[in-house]
Amino acid sequence: MTTPTVQDIAVAAAVIIGAGFVMLLLLALIPNIRRKSLDLVVTLLSATLILICLLALFLLGPQALVAGLTLAAARIGYEVATLRLAKETHVILAALAAAGLTVISALFTPVAIACAGLWFLLFARQLAARPTLPNAAVDVLLFPILPMALLAYGAAHPELTALMLAAYVLVEIFDSFALLIGSLLGRTKAFPILSPNKTIEGLAGGAMALVIALVVAATIWGFSPLKAAATALFVGALAVAGDLSASRHKRIAGVKDYPRVLARQGGLLDSLDSWIAASAGLVAVHFLSVLW
Repeated sequence: MTTPTVQDIAVAAAVIIGAGFVMLLLLALIPNIRRKSLDLVVTLLSATLILICLLALFLLGPQALVAGLTLAAARIGYEVATLRLAKETHVILAALAAAGLTVISALFTPVAIACAGLWFLLFARQLAARPTLPNAAVDVLLFPILPMALLAYGAAHPELTALMLAAYVLVEIFDSFALLIGSLLGRTKAFPILSPNKTIEGLAGGAMALVIALVVAATIWGFSPLKAAATALFVGALAVAGDLSASRHKRIAGVKDYPRVLARQGGLLDSLDSWIAASAGLVAVHFLSVLW
């Protein structure tokens, strides 16, 4: 069994992105779907720019990576607090809290474990609570502040760094194929209120592509194909959960996007929501495996 490195994941990501562009350009040759395919090419270009920035941070090492994630956490904290918290001082505090917790969690394992425990407790509280008016502060803490802190922990620790980058690539595979299949074949809305553009057909297509990609990777690197398939479904489910959590903030606030950073991508949280949730879930599983 060969453990993939950050460099291995970077090469695999480059190959996958190249294949994605080729596939979309070939689909653009079909008259009936030319416009949709070209629109997806533009979307893929924006996603590629984000991936290049992330790859640079991962390749520069943990210090640059934690610094970049801290800035991202501050921006994401600002974005979500702008929608959910009324006072400007609360928005500033949320941004500072997100950045501070990200740094501390990356540096100190007990803090990261505490974040994981609090994340579980808040999630359980949300499931058990009766339908009431949402608690904005708890919602913002539940997602994205605590999961972002867990992501930073994983990125800063060598045994998990490559996994965090792989999670981003896997989320992009899932999202890209879900978007492609959904735009071409989607008929049945999966989440009509929170995310009306998502279809069951698209999600199924994304899950299938993710399973195939991870099983192929497992064959190359000598991992169990069964565990790879289970991991693919786990990552896909977390990616959807992250996207829906981010959408929930927007629906409550009555807006379409977070404060915009990139064209066609919306705010930074619009671009990273699925990765944050998937990475946090993988770090939480890592903590559970160590405890057991």
